[in-house]
Amino acid sequence: MMADKYHKKHHHIEEEEENHDEFTSVKHTVKRKQTERKLRKKRKKVNHLKTFLSSALLILLVIGGYEFFKLPQWYLPEDTFSNPMSERVDIINNKIVPTYVIQNELKDLEVSKLPIFMTSVTPVKKELYQIPMMKKVYVRRYGFPARIQIIVRERVPIAIIKTDINAKQPLAFYTTDGVLVTNKRYMNISSVEPKLLKILTSSKNLQKDIPFEKYQEIEKIVQAVETYSDEQVEYIDMRKPNDVFVKIKTTSIRLGTLDNTIYERIKRIYTILPQISEVDNKIKYIDLSWDRVNYLKLQKSK
Repeated sequence: MMADKYHKKHHHIEEEEENHDEFTSVKHTVKRKQTERKLRKKRKKVNHLKTFLSSALLILLVIGGYEFFKLPQWYLPEDTFSNPMSERVDIINNKIVPTYVIQNELKDLEVSKLPIFMTSVTPVKKELYQIPMMKKVYVRRYGFPARIQIIVRERVPIAIIKTDINAKQPLAFYTTDGVLVTNKRYMNISSVEPKLLKILTSSKNLQKDIPFEKYQEIEKIVQAVETYSDEQVEYIDMRKPNDVFVKIKTTSIRLGTLDNTIYERIKRIYTILPQISEVDNKIKYIDLSWDRVNYLKLQKSK
């Protein structure tokens, strides 16, 4: 009897402990869920705040950028190309083409209404490539203030054509890539003229008698004369196409007609040139115009 009471009491205590543990567990679970719910709400608020701040910052950046790029320092003035005194266009490396010619070529060009970094440089290049002396054109863009720098690469003269050796400016000149330049505005080549081959011709024969292929043949003849005379050719006179003369330092050489025997006749220079020093009279020219016959032409006595 006593044992039964003891067992009942003990069982009751165990049930109370189990109920207490279960209650405690449920209480902790509820508390944990409440805490988690609070944390989720807090994180949600923080995320909303971050999203709002990010959106606000983005809007501010867009507005600030828009206003920044609306500043006048990003745009070329309307008179950039029409005003020859404009400081917004810098032209460099032009040695033969005058600056005013380049400015004149651009004066009717419409100025872009876009910021300088979005402005196309193609129209500028297109206008300048109409100048025959232009081989390459590079255009750089700068901001604050908006401006452009034009860097030109001109064609290189290789031979000048004159009607008279003492003329101040040539009638025309050939470039290394075979372009014949005849515009008077581009004849300012005094700095390089002494190094160039000089060809004398008449103005009416310029286009007809000296195409680039003919110039290349002339260049070969000049090289042959320099090889066999061991002197630099000062000029070649082709004003009479059938009676060509070449001037070297020592004397003049009459080549006559530039036919298929010309190179054989030029070879005789080195045999006759030493004879000049043996002649008392002043030599007018060496005559190599005849096949297998060469002689010294003396100047007439006064």
